[in-house]
Order: sequence, then structure tokens, then C-alpha cells
Amino acid sequence: MTNDMRALLNSLKPGVTERNRTIAVIQCSYSHVIQLRDWLPDEVGGVAYFSFDNPAQSPKIPIYAGVTNLPKSYAICGQSRYREDAAIWTFRETNRIATINWDKTRKIIEPQVMLFENMHFRDASHIEELAVQLIKEGKKEEAKKLLTDYTNNFAASAMRRWTELKAELWTIFARSM
Repeated sequence: MTNDMRALLNSLKPGVTERNRTIAVIQCSYSHVIQLRDWLPDEVGGVAYFSFDNPAQSPKIPIYAGVTNLPKSYAICGQSRYREDAAIWTFRETNRIATINWDKTRKIIEPQVMLFENMHFRDASHIEELAVQLIKEGKKEEAKKLLTDYTNNFAASAMRRWTELKAELWTIFARSM
């Protein structure tokens, strides 16, 4: 509901409606969900599911507590200005283009978000079991490398796909939908 509509309704009957903000909004810069599992080693038990831009339009990247580095583009701030080397813009550009006609483009974006979520759900238990086993064997650094590689490969795959989606969306709009 717009601010004007809310003001009108409240002027007719005070308190009839309040401002609510959904989580998935265009002005969101990032979001995360944190999972903590104390029965697992710290390196594996803590996971931040991180996404850039609108959380409804971007995949959640699993970042395990044992990860030792992230893609370089994750360390570059793209909040104040457009930067091609900032990871946020890989997602933001595609998502903004999709927002032009969300009724149509959501059928393209939402399945891709789910593809990445399902990929992690499919792979997580195997990766986590391997990492736990390595830690039990005293190979903590190998476990950290495994988790770091998994997270970085997942992030790279998501960024690559969102770059491809941007081109697909531009093609759709170039044809006037």
C-alpha cells in the first residue's frame, strides 16, 4: 500500500492501517539467514546463507564458518556507485532488469533461485560429512579448504548464472516483450 493511500485511510479512520515492510524489497542491499548447529564442529555447524540485493530475486550463498576466503568481488563495496567488479552488481543489474516486468520475468528468475537452493540442499550433507570426517582425522585445514572451495564455487556459479540471466532478460526486453 502506498504512503498516500495509508494516509488517506488513516485520515478517515485513525489507526486503520499501519506501515509494513516486506523483507523482499528492491532497496535491499543484502540479506542473510544464519544456521547454528552446536552438535557439529564450528567450521561446519555455522552457516550464513547470504544473498546480495533483493532476497526474493537472488540465490542464497552458503558461507560456512570454516571458510577462509570469499571471491574478491565480495570484498568490494558497490553501494555508493556502480562497479562491475563488485559482486552485488552481478545480482543487482539482473534483478533490476527483471523488475521492469516482474509478472513475466519472475517465471525466469524464481526457478533459478530455487535451482541454487535445491543444489545446496542436495550437496550439503555430503560436503558437511566430508568436512566433519576430515576434522575428526585432525585435518582441520583440509576441511576448511573443502568448505572454502565449495562456497567459492557455489558463489562463482551463481554469479555466472546471474550474468547469463542479465543477457537473457535484455534480449527479452529488446524484443519488446
